[in-house]
Amino acid sequence: METSEKIGGIYYERKVLQMGTAGTHKVSNDFHDLHYFAKDNAKGEVDICYLKPDGTPSAIVAESIAREAFAVRFKDCGTHECDLRKKTPEEKKAEIVDAKVRKGEEHLEKKEFNSATFEFGQALKADDKRLDAHLGKGQAHLALGEVDKAKEHFEKMAAIDGLYNEDNKHTLNELGITLRRSGMFEEAIRNYQKASLMDPADEALHFNMGRAYKEWGKTAEAREAVQKALAIKPVFQEAVDLLKTLQ
Repeated sequence: METSEKIGGIYYERKVLQMGTAGTHKVSNDFHDLHYFAKDNAKGEVDICYLKPDGTPSAIVAESIAREAFAVRFKDCGTHECDLRKKTPEEKKAEIVDAKVRKGEEHLEKKEFNSATFEFGQALKADDKRLDAHLGKGQAHLALGEVDKAKEHFEKMAAIDGLYNEDNKHTLNELGITLRRSGMFEEAIRNYQKASLMDPADEALHFNMGRAYKEWGKTAEAREAVQKALAIKPVFQEAVDLLKTLQ
């Protein structure tokens, strides 16, 4: 560590746990990260200060050590995951958005649809590319009978870069279910098809597509989709039962 580098912030020291009694001990592979506030002192050393319970520095110095020893023993808290690590502006924003989305989902579950649209809307003000927020707001608008507003959010989802990857397969599947239940069969099937391109071996997607086709009155297409589901998972009782109704 160069002597010109200023030290001041939260650092941690990783300690291997030792357990034992009566003069014996056992070293485990477990470890514990001990956090301190470290700062330069007038002697050219580093003061290692205890933290208060709320994570702020105290005035109590645990020890003072040479900078070279400090560089060996301690690491910046920003280099690992913990509650004391200073978060980036992007991480702070994501936490706020996550909280808004969770509140929106709670309101949806309680059928508090106006409150849900508000929370999802607040999330989208902070991050207009959050798929789950668009989905939730669309679902709430549908429940309120505001079909055009719901469609607006579903269309925005389709325009978001990076939507079509396997991580978002379940979001598209959930959107498909929402659309099917609302009688928007063509839109539902379109989303199932997109999700299926990400994971062709997901039998549930083919099954859900079959249900949408059936409710749309397209028996041949429904039969084909359900047969694909059964080709992937022969022991799929719901698909077997659905296929019987399509004979």
